[in-house]
Amino acid sequence: MAAPELMAPRGGPRRLRVRRSWVRAGFAALFGVAFGLGLWGFWLYRTSPDFAWGTTGWDVVYYSVQLFVLGAEATNEGGDLPWQLQAARFLAPVATGYAVFEAVRSLFADQFVLMRTRRMRGHAIVVGRTPVADLIAEALAARGALVSRTTRGDAESLRSAGVAGAAVLYACEAEDDEPGVNVLTVAVAKRADRYPDQPGLRLNAHVSDPELALALQARHLSHPQPGVDFFTLGELVARSLARRDQTVARGDAPHISVVGHDTFGRALVVAFARLRSVEIASGGEPLTVTLVGPGAQDAARTLRARWPAVRAACRLVPVETFAEVRAIGTPQRVYVCHDDDGDALLHALRDSDLWRASEGAVVLRLNRLAGLGGLFGTHDGAILDDLGGRLDVVEPGRLLRRATAPGVLVHDDVYDLMAVSAHLTYLRNQRARGVAWQSTPAMVSWPELSDDLRAANRAQVRAIPDRLRQMGCTVAPARDVEHGRIPEPVVDARAVDEHERWMAEKLAAGWTYGPERDDVRRLHPDLRPWEELSEPDREKDRAAIRAIPVILADFGLHVVPLDNDAGWEAPGEPAPDPLGVVRGWRIFGRGRGEGGRGDVSRAEAGRSEQSGEG
Repeated sequence: MAAPELMAPRGGPRRLRVRRSWVRAGFAALFGVAFGLGLWGFWLYRTSPDFAWGTTGWDVVYYSVQLFVLGAEATNEGGDLPWQLQAARFLAPVATGYAVFEAVRSLFADQFVLMRTRRMRGHAIVVGRTPVADLIAEALAARGALVSRTTRGDAESLRSAGVAGAAVLYACEAEDDEPGVNVLTVAVAKRADRYPDQPGLRLNAHVSDPELALALQARHLSHPQPGVDFFTLGELVARSLARRDQTVARGDAPHISVVGHDTFGRALVVAFARLRSVEIASGGEPLTVTLVGPGAQDAARTLRARWPAVRAACRLVPVETFAEVRAIGTPQRVYVCHDDDGDALLHALRDSDLWRASEGAVVLRLNRLAGLGGLFGTHDGAILDDLGGRLDVVEPGRLLRRATAPGVLVHDDVYDLMAVSAHLTYLRNQRARGVAWQSTPAMVSWPELSDDLRAANRAQVRAIPDRLRQMGCTVAPARDVEHGRIPEPVVDARAVDEHERWMAEKLAAGWTYGPERDDVRRLHPDLRPWEELSEPDREKDRAAIRAIPVILADFGLHVVPLDNDAGWEAPGEPAPDPLGVVRGWRIFGRGRGEGGRGDVSRAEAGRSEQSGEG
C-alpha cells in the first residue's frame, strides 16, 4: 500500500524535507572534504620512507577512494601519518555510513512514513484527490496543522493515515458516480480504533449537493451523538467571505447587491444576515440586500420563508437590472455569485451598470477559474483591467486559510454555529422585552461573550437531539416554509428535562445553591428541584424548549413529529387532548401557524441559552 502524503504546517516548524535537504548538503560537503583530505594526505605520505605502495597519481586517487570502504591498505599499518590523512580516515567512514542510511531510507521510505503516520497524534486527515480536497489540505497546512493525505477512505487507508490519533478528518472524494462516497468514509472512520488518550475524532464529509447535505445534517442533528458535519464548499466559502467583509454588515444603513441567486448567492445572503443580527439586537436597522436579475423575486421569497435570520436582519429588494439599484440606494459592495464560473466572469466583465451601481468593490467569486485573479490589475504579470482597482476576485483557498474555526478545522462546527444562533435568538427576544444592550454580561455580541456563557450555549444546542427524541420528533429540511411552535403541553413536559440538564451542567462546573446569585463564588438561586422554582424561573426553561424550532430554522430545518401520540405526556400527568395537540403539531413546516413568529419567540429569555444568566 502506498504511504499517505504528509503536508507539514506552514508558519510552524521547518518542513522536514527542508531540514533533510540541509543535512544532505552537509554530508555531501563532508564527502568532498574527506576525499580532498585523503588526496592531500596520500600525496604527502607517498614520499615517506615507510611508504611501500604505488606512488602515481592514479594510485593516490585509488587509495583515497578506499578510505570510504574501510579498506585503504596503504594505511593499515598506521604509523606516523600526515594529519590530513588521519582526518580523512575518520571522516570518510562517516560519509559512507550516511550514504548507507540514505539508501536504506529510500528503499523503505513508504514503510517509514506508514510507521510514522500510524503513530501520529493531533493531526488532520484529508481523503481524496479533488480540488476540494486540495483546498482543504492547503488551508489546514496554512493554519498550522500537520496534514496526512490519502486517496481512498477504506479502513486500511485510514489506518495508514493515522486515524487512531487524528484530531479531524475531511472526506472530500469525487462524488460523480457515488453521491454518498464521503458519507461512507465518515462511517468507516467512525468505527475505526482510536488511542484511549485521544478525544473524539471530528468528522467532516463534503457533499456537493446542498439539499442532500442539509438532509444528512438533519438526520445527524436528530442523533444524540454529535461529531459529524456535512458541508458544501459553497457554504463554507460564503461564510468566510461574509466574515472577511463583516464591516459591510455594520454601520447605520448598510446595503449590498447580489447577482446570482443559486446555492452560493443564497448562502452569502444568509451569512450576512447572521452577522447583521448582532446589530439588530443592539438596535440597528436591517441590512438592505438588492437581489438583481432574473429569479430575484423567487429567491427573495425563498430566503424570507426559510431563514429567520434573513427575515429579522435583512430588507430584501428584488430588481431586474442594476440600473434600478440606484433608485434604492448605493450599495457598499456588489457580489457576483453565479455558481457557474463562466456566467460569473461574463456578468462581471460586461455589465457596465454593475460597475457603476456601487462606489465600492465588485466582488467576483471564482472557483475552478480562481487562478484568473492574478491576471487582473496593473502589475507586471497582469493582462486584464481590474476596473481601476475595484474588481475583487475572490479565491476559495485564500478565504478558507483565513477561517477562524478553532484548532485543526477550516470551518466552524455546526454545533458552534447553532450556539451562535441560540445566542442571537436570546438577544433578539431580550431586546423585544426591553432589556438594554450591554446591560448584562449576556447582552453582548458572541465575540464579547465570556467563555462560560459560550460553553453554556454549546451545551444547550448539543442537548437538542435529546429533547427531540423525548418529544417523539425528528428534524427535516424546511423546504421554503417557516418554523412552527411546540405545543405548550410538550413545552411544559420537556422544560423539566431542560432544568435537570442545566442543573447537572452547573453542578459539574462547581456551582452550588445560593439565595442570591454570585458569579465569583459560583452561587445560583435556581439550583434546586423544579417543584421549588417560581413560575418566572420555570419560564426560563420553557423558553429553551420554545427556542428549538427557531434555532433549527436558522439552518433551514424544522421539527417534525414522528408519531401523533409520542412525547406529549408529562411524567405523572394524563395525556392531553390528542386532537388539540395534533393541531398544534401540524403547524410545523406548514406556514406561519396560528400565532406567527411572535408566539414562537415569546418569553425566550433568561436561561434559554445562558446557563449563567438564569
